[in-house]
Amino acid sequence: MHIVGIIGPYISGGNRRLIDHNIADAQYVMIAIANYFAESRLVGFFAPHSHTARFERLAQSPEPYYHTLDDTIYDLACAGFVLLPNWKNSSGARRDRDRAIHQGKPIFELKSYEYQDISTLLSALEIWAHSISSGSA
Repeated sequence: MHIVGIIGPYISGGNRRLIDHNIADAQYVMIAIANYFAESRLVGFFAPHSHTARFERLAQSPEPYYHTLDDTIYDLACAGFVLLPNWKNSSGARRDRDRAIHQGKPIFELKSYEYQDISTLLSALEIWAHSISSGSA
């Protein structure tokens, strides 16, 4: 299984409604990946949106702790990354994208949450994962 990190907005200025919306958007993509690759187990995912969802209210740790945690998991587990729509509006997502580029990891940008764009993303992930598995990447 090849793991992709999900990169997108989360905090959104601390607006609770927007945070919940950002979590739901990330979960929508995670569900699509899980459903598409359930049989082949070719691609999996890691998303801070679900890993530490709502911890900004539940835990006492400052945000830099979560950046370090996410970076460590991204570095150890993720072979590629998916950029969610609106990633450019998030300083954290821009930081994560720049880090992935610096590491030379492939990035797949989801243009929208429309069915066709999700399908295009899943197909691209499948081609990429097969190329890694066959050693041609």
